[in-house]
Formats: sequence, structure tokens, C-alpha cells
Amino acid sequence: MTPTLLLAAHGTESPAGSATTRELVAAIAAARPGLDVQLCFLDVATPSLATALDGLPGDVVVVPLLLSAGYHVATDIPAVVAGRPNVRVAGHLGPDPLIIAAVADRLLAARGSQTPVSTAFAAIASSRSSAWGEVNEAVAALSLAVGRDVTLLPLGSGAATTLATLPAPVEVAVYLLAEGTFLGELQASAGTALVAAPIGVHPLLVSLVLARYDTAVGP
Repeated sequence: MTPTLLLAAHGTESPAGSATTRELVAAIAAARPGLDVQLCFLDVATPSLATALDGLPGDVVVVPLLLSAGYHVATDIPAVVAGRPNVRVAGHLGPDPLIIAAVADRLLAARGSQTPVSTAFAAIASSRSSAWGEVNEAVAALSLAVGRDVTLLPLGSGAATTLATLPAPVEVAVYLLAEGTFLGELQASAGTALVAAPIGVHPLLVSLVLARYDTAVGP
């Protein structure tokens, strides 16, 4: 029996972010007819990962809808799946080349007819060196893609100050899967900077999720 694909999203209180996540789930299911695709959340929303796994018979592959190896990847998910021999956990999503290509695509769409001079890379800060190392890898990869130096912009307080130091016009790549508090705060503080959309329901993201699932299932 083909294992169920259980997508483990972070969760958000943002209606727009929740809608984007569910649209992504629908796009993944549409791309692989016959595959049972389910959704759970690691924080804020329900069902939780544990609840979802309790309700799924047979084999399950958990694909974390997460860009970096932070707390949920390194600690939370392994703790929940421990002792469940029917559950396998696939790799998280970043900083895969497909993710970087999707980020660059959103950045290009945000430019319109403008030609930015500076590029910033907005990402959620993490206290874990593993996650922050992956973010720096993503910055380097995007720099190659756009052909200029890219400035890391940790999301949170101080973003506006950092953006103000960059030569204008400034564009901001968004290393987020969906809308939420972090994106809202960035948009409110960005001033004249062009802020790209989050990755969202992008065909490259759909392909990557299914590739992570296939790798976990194995031959």
C-alpha cells in the first residue's frame, strides 16, 4: 500500500497564510492523483502531528513544510514520530535549488519594470546554528541567481534600519512559504523597498515536496 503523504506545516493565525497552505496541499494532491495527501500543523493550528498520525492507518511519510533545520526539524518532529515504526520523515525543504529558483521567480515578478540596485533576503532568525547555516547557504545561492551581492535581512525588529542602509531601489526576496505575521511586519516597515511574495503555491515547491516524499519512500 502506498504510504500516506502527511505534510507538516508550521501553522499560522493568518487567514491568508492558512489559505495558501491549503492551496498548496491541494496542488500537491492534484499533481499526484491517487496519493493520499494529508495536512497537520506543528504549532498554532490543528490537527497536530501526533493527532494526525494517530488517525492514519498504514505507512506514513511526513514531509516537513519547513525551510530550515530549526527546532521543529531537529527536535519536535523526531520526538513525535519516535516509537512509530510505520512513519518515515522526509527531509525539510531548504535550501534546495528548487526553493532558491522559486524565491528568485517571486523576486522577478515583484520587480515589474523597475531595476533594483540592492537585494535583501528576508528570513526568520533562528538560535540554532544548523538553521542559520542553511539560511546563509540560501543567501549565497540567491546571490548567484541574481548576479549581485545579497544582504541577509533577519525578520523582526531592525529590518527597516537595515533596509535604509542599502542603495535604492531595494528589492526584498522573501524566504517564507506563506503569509503571516513576519511578512506583514516586513511589508509595514519596508518603506519604498519592493517586497516579493512568499513562495506560496509554486510548481517548483510542489515538485520538491513530491521529490522529498519519493526519496523517503525509496525504490
